[in-house]
Amino acid sequence: MRHFSFLTYVLLALLSVACSEPSRKQPKQRLPTPTAASGAEASADDAATTQDVIEVRVLVVGYEGADSIVPGVTRTKEQALERARMIARMAKSGDKLAELVRKYSDRPGASEDLGLFRIRPASPGAFGKEVAQAAATTEPGTVGDPVETSHGYFVIERRKDPPGGPTRVSARHILISYQGAEHAIPGVKRSEAEARTLADQIAKQAKEGTDWKQLAQHTDEPGSKETGGDLGSFGRGQMVGAFERVAFSLAVGEVSGVVQTPFGFHVIQRYE
Repeated sequence: MRHFSFLTYVLLALLSVACSEPSRKQPKQRLPTPTAASGAEASADDAATTQDVIEVRVLVVGYEGADSIVPGVTRTKEQALERARMIARMAKSGDKLAELVRKYSDRPGASEDLGLFRIRPASPGAFGKEVAQAAATTEPGTVGDPVETSHGYFVIERRKDPPGGPTRVSARHILISYQGAEHAIPGVKRSEAEARTLADQIAKQAKEGTDWKQLAQHTDEPGSKETGGDLGSFGRGQMVGAFERVAFSLAVGEVSGVVQTPFGFHVIQRYE
């Protein structure tokens, strides 16, 4: 374990978002959030092989009285089912479920992880057996019909079966944030276009061999300049989806292109 400032910041940011929203009732239990690796998603320390894992994207349509949904949902159960059916039709017709999740999901944290999880049908975790069974019987690469649970109606996309690969990696990153990012770093004034241009330049220089710590002086992550953005070792399920997918796809020593998350643009280098 080395430096976990980025993970810590993700946790603090998500907690801040959750605490800032008005609540009409306390949820009975919480569904998984992007950085909560207990529950439905497969943790890095699990002994099961990747063949036991199904990667899914889920969109939850809540109704008044359902467990663990965002505050303020007042639709009836019947209205929720009709809404879920409409969203499923949209996804089956070609709309990207990730964008539908961002717009319509009633699960706390959905805008950060875009509903992407890895589950084990033999050990359903927080989503429950209904979701796990539905995912297991859905053809990879397709979207199923809405599934009823105590949390609301789930629209489930079964992703193509995840490939094998490392269960843990060590990496460092440079974060370039911008005004308007969902979890923008306080005090950052640059626009999204300016941030993207700077991130592209950093990625290019890093790939050409420019000293990483020199480039890390551009990072907007608090307290990260001194460590070169070192995240230490982390497993699957600990980072927001886009960041994780790229970090685990890199070879040791490889530098990524620009990766966008709710915090801004990242350049990542895996070193173990």
